[in-house]
Amino acid sequence: MRQRFSQRYGFAKVRDKFQVKSMDDALKNRLWNQFRIYYLDAIVENNGYFKSKNEYYFFIKLYDGFFKTSNKPDNYVIYLIEDIENRFENLSWYEIYDFIEYVAEIYHYKEHSNQFRQEVNKVLEEEMSGYRFVDNYIAPIIDEVEIKEVEEALESVYTPARKHLSNALELLSDRENPDYQNSIKESITAVESVAKIISGKETDLAKCLKVMDIDLNGQFKTSMINLYGWTNKEDGIRHGHTGEELKTSFEEAKYMLVTCSAFVNYLIAKNNK
Repeated sequence: MRQRFSQRYGFAKVRDKFQVKSMDDALKNRLWNQFRIYYLDAIVENNGYFKSKNEYYFFIKLYDGFFKTSNKPDNYVIYLIEDIENRFENLSWYEIYDFIEYVAEIYHYKEHSNQFRQEVNKVLEEEMSGYRFVDNYIAPIIDEVEIKEVEEALESVYTPARKHLSNALELLSDRENPDYQNSIKESITAVESVAKIISGKETDLAKCLKVMDIDLNGQFKTSMINLYGWTNKEDGIRHGHTGEELKTSFEEAKYMLVTCSAFVNYLIAKNNK
């Protein structure tokens, strides 16, 4: 399918990709599904009653500590499920994270909650949330500084860099079929495209950086050449595969998007001095 104009030229908002200060319906629904699987379906008898007193007291704690209501959950849980779902629907995006964090903390069977956290993290990654469970707490995995670096690079006057970074973001944030390897390739190619323009050389990134007539920090230059070297390994991303799968994940692709965006901004700033 042909990319949209906003995708081709870098106008897609980073915050629309990483759900940082919002939560779409898909993410909200899938978080509810995980709660229902682990804390409703799993602890309720087929006849609609709690399996034990522990489960009953779990919901007492939920109503008292989180919802802060005096309502006592009925032992017949079909009404309880409807009530919690209605309350969940009315939570703001950040309150939903409070809810998810809270239920995992108060449930008496810790291994059960650990499995819940793992499944929630899978959902958060697949739906491009800007948060993850880290130990027992939901914490940001991309901060405001990183977002601003990517946004600044996407607004660059250098069209090739904008296009490559926009492609990297799209490939990373594809919720149906994320392509981390090619996202990393697009990120490093964005840096290479700027380096070619500034150096006036049609060669690879490492050579461009070495011949650039601008004052570059030596450690910055070395680190970027090393990253470029990693993407150019024999079994790496930019060259043909040898059949051995390169282990890339969301974490590497996100790191490369942020790092390459920052280096694009750095090169442009140094060249403008």
